[in-house]
Amino acid sequence: MTQLVFHHDIEQLKNLPNGVIPVHLYGVGNKKLQIANIGNKVLDEVKRLGIEPSDVVMDFLTIALAVTAADTFVLRKDAANGWCRSLSITLPLCQPDIWQANKTHLEQILHFLSGDIWQFNFQAGGKLPPQPHKLNSRAKLVDLRNKDCICLFSGGLDSAIGAVDLLEQGYSPVLVSHSYKGDKSRQQMIIEKFNQSRYANQFSQFNAIAQPHLNNGRTTEITMRTRSLNFLAFAVVSAYALQEVVQEEIDIFVPENGVISINAPLTPRRVGTLSTRTTHPYFIQELQKLFTAVNIPFTLKNPYQFKTKGQMIAECANLPLLQQIIPDTVSCSHWKRKNQQCGVCVPCLIRRASLHYAGITNDAEYEFNDIRQILTHQDRKDDLFALMSAIGQKKHRNINQWVLQSGSLPAQQLNQFADVFRNGLNEVEQLLIVNQIL
Repeated sequence: MTQLVFHHDIEQLKNLPNGVIPVHLYGVGNKKLQIANIGNKVLDEVKRLGIEPSDVVMDFLTIALAVTAADTFVLRKDAANGWCRSLSITLPLCQPDIWQANKTHLEQILHFLSGDIWQFNFQAGGKLPPQPHKLNSRAKLVDLRNKDCICLFSGGLDSAIGAVDLLEQGYSPVLVSHSYKGDKSRQQMIIEKFNQSRYANQFSQFNAIAQPHLNNGRTTEITMRTRSLNFLAFAVVSAYALQEVVQEEIDIFVPENGVISINAPLTPRRVGTLSTRTTHPYFIQELQKLFTAVNIPFTLKNPYQFKTKGQMIAECANLPLLQQIIPDTVSCSHWKRKNQQCGVCVPCLIRRASLHYAGITNDAEYEFNDIRQILTHQDRKDDLFALMSAIGQKKHRNINQWVLQSGSLPAQQLNQFADVFRNGLNEVEQLLIVNQIL
């Protein structure tokens, strides 16, 4: 079991036993002492909300940062089976007793999300909520006046549709972003289009970045199965601030098409957490239960749970604006390697199929603009062939059982989950037929 010890006071991280990974929370760490760090700039962004978070909300942010750090700093290839890691987290919190009472549930949720074994040791002395910036300070505050909900805003196509639909329906959202390197510029391109539209004064933005640094020169893990937890933590902090300002119940919208959300395994080799579960209905459901147990009073909602990406595009409440935005959005799981979407990964192929379904031709440039090119690159065909395999099976396979392979789903909605998965495969099938691949 890999041990990680976290603290916001770097003095508490010196002279730890060999083999333990020390991580400086909300600080800069120490390269000379090889003390890692995460969340160095997060508190500055939290202060811009102008509201002091509650202790339990602050603790959830701290837990999310610790999980992100562990997920980044411990390599899967070093695990006994090359995937499932055993992670021991020692972490100080403001309200350790509340989280201790819900520790087992939290560990189970994270096991589902990442496929790892998580073990938490919560201690007293956690990082206290920061004092917010004042309105008359030089720091620019997030404008929470007259806002009414939170919407996750990644710079992806689904989140852009989610934001457009909320704005068109008369909502005034705070768009919350987890701005990894490269993401922020993409997000801002979309924001600029919003600012040039009639929605210019109808939304606000909150963005922050975890920025984990190992500080010992070693490589870090890139699978990042837990990345949605940090995203949701930023949303929770924003929702708390908004609720304090408007004194109304706040919903957190998580816009994701049902096909990617369920992420049923396309082949037997992709079962479990080998496919991502970042917005899987079971994860969202269990996280909601945890929120209730620790008194985090916000509701997580995915209005597109039973829609394909193609249906999301075709039914967008402001399609002309969306068409302007589409080339700026990113769906690719590999785009940062070359700052270009590949066009061949599962998310890219689903995106391309959804645009074809909706009859939209203006898209971003891809590394492989011609889908047929993929067939001539032996090392890039895996995802295309996996989708082709799934399409070949959908006529004779029990799809209700198939979608359950990715995780537990409510029995009363099982047919709807099966339908959205089948419809998603149908969209990809049509794209491949048009391109003479099927």
